[in-house]
Amino acid sequence: MNPQRTHELKVPAAMEMLRPGEVKPRGWLRDWCVTARNGYVSRMDEIDIAFRRAWNRDFHPRGEYLNWADPDRGAWCAEGGAYWFEGLVRLAWALDDPALKALAARRLAPLMECMNPKAIGFVYWMDRTDPAQMAEVEAANRGFIVGSGGRTYRALLAYWEATGDERALQALRWSLDDPRFYFFSNLVALPAAAIDTWRRCGDPKLAAALDNFFSTAPCPERWPATRYAQPVPHGAIHMRARRDEDPNRGWPWQLQHGVMCYESMLSWIKATLWTGDCKYLSNVRAWLDLHERGCRQPHGVIVADEQFGWPGPMRGTETCTVAGDLLLNATMASITGEGRYADHVERSFFNAAPACVSRDFMHHVYFQTPNRPDGDVAFHAGPHTHGGKGGSFKTKHWPLCCTAAVNRLLPSFVQGMWMKPAGGGLAAVLYAPNTLDTTLDGVAVRIETKTAYPFGDTLEMRVDPARPLRFPLKLRIPGWCANPIIAVNGSAGATSAPLPVGGDGFATVEREWRAGDTVSLRFPMAPRVETMRDYNDGGRPYCSLSLGPLLFARGLAEIDENTPQPGQRTDWRLDSWRVLDGAKVLRDAMPRFWDWPLASPLRIRAKAADGSPLELVPYGCAKLRVSMFPDEAGK
Repeated sequence: MNPQRTHELKVPAAMEMLRPGEVKPRGWLRDWCVTARNGYVSRMDEIDIAFRRAWNRDFHPRGEYLNWADPDRGAWCAEGGAYWFEGLVRLAWALDDPALKALAARRLAPLMECMNPKAIGFVYWMDRTDPAQMAEVEAANRGFIVGSGGRTYRALLAYWEATGDERALQALRWSLDDPRFYFFSNLVALPAAAIDTWRRCGDPKLAAALDNFFSTAPCPERWPATRYAQPVPHGAIHMRARRDEDPNRGWPWQLQHGVMCYESMLSWIKATLWTGDCKYLSNVRAWLDLHERGCRQPHGVIVADEQFGWPGPMRGTETCTVAGDLLLNATMASITGEGRYADHVERSFFNAAPACVSRDFMHHVYFQTPNRPDGDVAFHAGPHTHGGKGGSFKTKHWPLCCTAAVNRLLPSFVQGMWMKPAGGGLAAVLYAPNTLDTTLDGVAVRIETKTAYPFGDTLEMRVDPARPLRFPLKLRIPGWCANPIIAVNGSAGATSAPLPVGGDGFATVEREWRAGDTVSLRFPMAPRVETMRDYNDGGRPYCSLSLGPLLFARGLAEIDENTPQPGQRTDWRLDSWRVLDGAKVLRDAMPRFWDWPLASPLRIRAKAADGSPLELVPYGCAKLRVSMFPDEAGK
């Protein structure tokens, strides 16, 4: 019998995330997952010694080395291990891959076998009953290693749900049952971990620790991430550049590190579920809305070249923040039941995620920029540039957080594609080819989705319950789609419900489903223009073109992912008022294997402001590109 989520929270999530392996990728999405498996996900031990040391039996940092900063002896591997293991476990079960499952079991074994009730978080080689050792941990960057452990929980919880191995759940309980740990680190990660773990076991020690944390008054001066549990103050984000020479401390709290913000927000979202107080969720909503208005790049994710900033063609987004964005917004979709957060996940995943990694999933950038005319990106407005090389594809970048975080990109999307609404039935939340195998009311249900989406606009679902079963099937209607078409068993519109004004973004089909029933979806796509101004550069006007959830770019022919072929034009300009006049969408058959080719089967043909023909490809297909074009109409 599968492990169960046995304890109810004060406020239930609108939709429940599924367990690892219930959703399996197919088609182009599986191709990309296989590439990821053959690349970083199965080979991280080869990339750097830090990954071999991550939470193992032989590497036990103490004193100053509990901090992250020392690349050779420091505890950074705790954070890297957290990100890698999370992606490793989820992808292993999504692909049902025996070798990957065995690797996950081997890498998690030390944590499960060495954990004990005196451990300080997951720091099993130290003793919480010794005040000197507790002080030693806290002195190292406010207990950095314990906060990292707060992210390791996702790997252990996924492993427990996939395997039922009780050692994983026991390790989690021991790591989270002391409220003192919740106040370690610069972020607030452990409360989310404890809430999710309590949901599976109901441990009263976890409950007491959570009540202790949420009854403590926020202290933003000591714990900056508690800001995100509070209302958004007027003028909350006052942008400025962060330069290479700026110290890695004393950042204005308004401009906090992107991934720290998003990891902390997971705890504040779930605080509403635990406490019943809606203020936490409301405040996170307000922060995300503020980021959407002031920081979002056309690819979907905010500017986070270490800190928040104004969007612009040469402003960077850290790869860690892309991974955090996907998990945070999928969680928001789950807890609120609102399709707009799933729209955001698709925008980020189909654009920003492939721009993070090379086609063989063995090189990555630390920062991506909407425009990348060459591999030696010179970030304008002087933001932090990671030694000037953060925009280059490399096997690894120091610190190794982004090298680890790329492992999370794909499994976060795959597992969030389907959810179970609190009112029963199933919800199609994110779209791409997949197979769902789950149970409803004790009945096995399989739904196979065949599609080229987002590179095509049609989806075909085959519903196969083990016996006839009545349940509601919720289908997310993308916010960009004006005229969706839904057909059940070939009957368009006959059994689909219209969306209410101000609804959750889902259409619901409720009926008795029988094996072989089909649902056909069509989301007609038309090119559209988004205009923006670069306030890093005096408000200079820019525009971008999109089709459905895909951002498009002028892709540059490559010698490699860092080197364009010489002599190519990069000074393209558009007229946002006229660029769609006569624009055409071109579609060819999908390739036999998907690797985000520059020779994309989907293209937009338009004209530049000077009348020159301009062909654009999906942003993720163009490792060297221009996607934000100076706008002649905006002058």
